Amino acid sequence: MACFEAQLHSGLGNWLYVSVEVALWAFATNATLVLPLVLHEHFLLPREVLAPTLERRCLLVRNMQVASSNASIRRAVVARARTEFTVARRRTFATLFGRPKVPPAQRLFATAVHVRTVSDVRCASYRRIRECARACVRTAALRCVAQHAISPVLVLSDSAETSARLVRVLKGRGREVITEGALGLNATDHSALSKCAARRALGLWTAFALARRRFASGISTFSKSALLARSGARGEDFVVDSRCRRAHSSDGALFTCRPAVVGRDLV
Repeated sequence: MACFEAQLHSGLGNWLYVSVEVALWAFATNATLVLPLVLHEHFLLPREVLAPTLERRCLLVRNMQVASSNASIRRAVVARARTEFTVARRRTFATLFGRPKVPPAQRLFATAVHVRTVSDVRCASYRRIRECARACVRTAALRCVAQHAISPVLVLSDSAETSARLVRVLKGRGREVITEGALGLNATDHSALSKCAARRALGLWTAFALARRRFASGISTFSKSALLARSGARGEDFVVDSRCRRAHSSDGALFTCRPAVVGRDLV
């Protein structure tokens, strides 16, 4: 039987998106799915998902849209799953990453917020994301988050300045706030370019994913993958638009924060 191995790169969110795309291709062609050992360590994966070995030779795939952008694969997924492709895709996120292995001391938060201020594609390298020019972040978006957040609130951002701004707005509304520093982790590095970095990023991802109410960044696969993998209560998941302006005429209209909808916000 053929096997496909997800070749992971750049940020943790991209890891998870690539894994799902490869899983859909494997499902469509009745092939075996192979995922890196670090994901086996962190998630309760289905038994049929294997880990790499020196003996196992698989086709390496790193395309984030290997299934989504291929019409024949999409048709095969729909035929086998007997549902719409977007539904099958979300189910695959949940099947693979809906059950993280939670440490006994893992703190649970009522609200978790992730605000991405720069896309990694704009950086010379993913390791230089801290040095990239930051995008403008609208205060109205941060106020929208504070309006709907409930305590305690975990704040994650790749920008210390944006994190501090959001903390001030939240505290101004009487919210209890915890930043990633209190978890001993670093929200500016989701690079997952090493096993150590990946484990730190997975710790942040889990803290975000387990929160009752989640605010995902509209430009972040890191936080959007958590919403796709772990469905929250109806109306508890939001997406945040921190843009100050539309970068291109094809970009969607600006908003502040709104309930997350699959197909519109979670793609």
